[in-house]
Amino acid sequence: MLKNVLIISLTTVLFLSCLSGNNVKRLSDEGFMFAMIYDWDNTPVSAVIIHINGRRIVDSDIQGRFILDDMEKGEYRIRLTKRGYETIEETFYFDPLSVLYFKMINAQQLATLAVSAMENTEYVYAENYINRALILEPNRPDILYLKSINYHLQGKNEDAIPILENLIRSGNASSAVIQLLEIVQFAE
Repeated sequence: MLKNVLIISLTTVLFLSCLSGNNVKRLSDEGFMFAMIYDWDNTPVSAVIIHINGRRIVDSDIQGRFILDDMEKGEYRIRLTKRGYETIEETFYFDPLSVLYFKMINAQQLATLAVSAMENTEYVYAENYINRALILEPNRPDILYLKSINYHLQGKNEDAIPILENLIRSGNASSAVIQLLEIVQFAE
């Protein structure tokens, strides 16, 4: 008899504790979606401005993360922007509890790709990387220098000369720039 009273009491206590517990608050009825932004070196990119369907939603945190919530399932347009990085514009499908991953590239990473392309005599690819980097940072001397090297390697010395002369005029007269200008002028 004592055993039955104990079981009934325990069951009653458990039942009442479940009834009195607080409900877990959900972010929305549809759920939420995680997203992460990395650069080409797999380093998180913080302070990226996120737009969904043209409306600014949030900025990524210090670990390159953000959460999308209060959205219905469906297709959306996302735009990621940060100074010094190429903008990403894509379509994604909002699917709660899924994770979106994005890779953004910056000017330095594009310059590194350009150097690798030049080492492999892929000058057209190198020029593409260099031009993309110059869109992000138009007057960056090291990238302009790379552009002149790429021109020289292709035998386009007439295109390399004005770049090198402008670098010197703007106060970037390093010995490497001066030496390359002499080599390019001699090859003309």
